[in-house]
Amino acid sequence: MTPLDTAITAAFESQGKQEDVNRVYLLLLKTPLFVPVKKEANTTDDEPFQPLFAKIDEQFFMLAFDTTERLIGWAGDYYKDIAYVELSGHDIVKGINEGVFLCLNYGTDFYKEFSPDEVKRLKTIVSKIEQLKGE
Repeated sequence: MTPLDTAITAAFESQGKQEDVNRVYLLLLKTPLFVPVKKEANTTDDEPFQPLFAKIDEQFFMLAFDTTERLIGWAGDYYKDIAYVELSGHDIVKGINEGVFLCLNYGTDFYKEFSPDEVKRLKTIVSKIEQLKGE
């Protein structure tokens, strides 16, 4: 279990107690995450990589994993066809579009889906952190 797994488990066990949820959010923001991306994508300076995502019923889902082992396990035989980037949760949240679900550790026992409302809340936290740092 990773520290993020432990925090998410505690939040579920407390039935979403705000203190536990906040612990998950803060830990997510400072955790290095691995995002699967297109191996050979047309990139620009503004878009140095293209994350893989799913579109289901007009909803967008972006994947991130807290270990490379989990990413490799998810990719299976297709691992050779993708690449990945390592970003902090902070940077992912800052760059993710509104309306997108952030799917953490898809296909594992510790899968957590952050809804667009949760992503919006995380963006608010990121903004406050940046204001405190003077960024």
